[in-house]
Amino acid sequence: MEADPPPPASALMEELVEEVLLRFPPADPASLVRAALVCRRWRRLVTGPRFHRRYRDLHLHRGRGGSSPPMLGFLADAGTGTLFVPTSTFRPAPASARAGTDGGGGGALLLGGWLALDARHGRALLRRDTGRDAPVDCQLAVWDPATGRRTDLPRLPWSPYYPYSWNAAVLCAAAATTAAAAACDHLDCSGGGGHFVVVVVGTNHAEMYAHVYSSETAAWSAPASARHPDDNVDFAPSALAGDALYFAFQTGTAALEFDLRTREMAVVRLPQPRFHWQRVVLASREDGRRLGLATAGKSAIYLWAREARSGSDGDWVHTRAVELDTLLPAGAISAFPDVVSFVEGVGVVIVRTGDGLFTIDLKSLQITKVFNDTAFSGIFPYMSFYTPALEVASTGQGPSSGA
Repeated sequence: MEADPPPPASALMEELVEEVLLRFPPADPASLVRAALVCRRWRRLVTGPRFHRRYRDLHLHRGRGGSSPPMLGFLADAGTGTLFVPTSTFRPAPASARAGTDGGGGGALLLGGWLALDARHGRALLRRDTGRDAPVDCQLAVWDPATGRRTDLPRLPWSPYYPYSWNAAVLCAAAATTAAAAACDHLDCSGGGGHFVVVVVGTNHAEMYAHVYSSETAAWSAPASARHPDDNVDFAPSALAGDALYFAFQTGTAALEFDLRTREMAVVRLPQPRFHWQRVVLASREDGRRLGLATAGKSAIYLWAREARSGSDGDWVHTRAVELDTLLPAGAISAFPDVVSFVEGVGVVIVRTGDGLFTIDLKSLQITKVFNDTAFSGIFPYMSFYTPALEVASTGQGPSSGA
């Protein structure tokens, strides 16, 4: 029996090229644009579904809670607007002329007049800065940094639950229902035009309440309410753990839990802070199902985990302390460090010091300085799997400004 003839040299070469291009780092999407412009064969290769699938599978962060796309940058409130600070070669597309987009310094895009509230599943939640803090007085919008598409939400309806404090979160609609959760891996749900939900929670003198917006119905739900202790919701990053969203209260001693399936609310007690000035940053644990948190002391980061217990809402266990003296550059902790955000799913915290903003990988303890400025009131990591070469090939044009 005769053996099959060897494949032509051109096919072997294409396989070798593919293996090389697959190893381009996902934090450098511009490199795929340059590769796509080399020749038509390379462009066809990197824009094909096989390459996209293999590239994504090779580079995704895999934890016990599933796979997570890379962090491409973060949004930061800068007083007069929101900065998008890239931590990769990705650059966001402008939000639109109506969004008041201006060029930002240091490679950061400034969305003038808009403040960031959240970023999750490839989308960012913004609020128009009107000088009035109540959500019924604010214009909310969901922005896709990869495409520049902005969806303006209808105003929240007036209700008996006029807030003294509030916060909001955005997430893929599939994450809000157990039945649909398996239908989306949240790796490209924003670019694929999938639906999203926005959850607004708040408190007044006696109650906590929640509204849910669905992009599928383009409407807000009727408000849900529950009684709560006398505390105010903080404008801090929320956490998605299991089927619930968590929002920290300003005292740092408790959090508001919103069940995405039942739309019921509860108060979760947090561990007593070591110092009264400590900021509490909530985060999902590695399994993606349970809640954790991080705080900072004078020269260390303290990590806590919530352990489930039968007949109780769970106990908090202090799991780790990360000393910063030997990790950060000399002089960086001349002022007390502050944990300002947690990168969901990848075990990375963002720490503010007197020398700038740093990311700390809690597994490898790798430190990366991501910005010199520290005058921000909120930090929201933007995570997405972005391959700009797909747009280059589909339009037949060169790389766009967003690449």
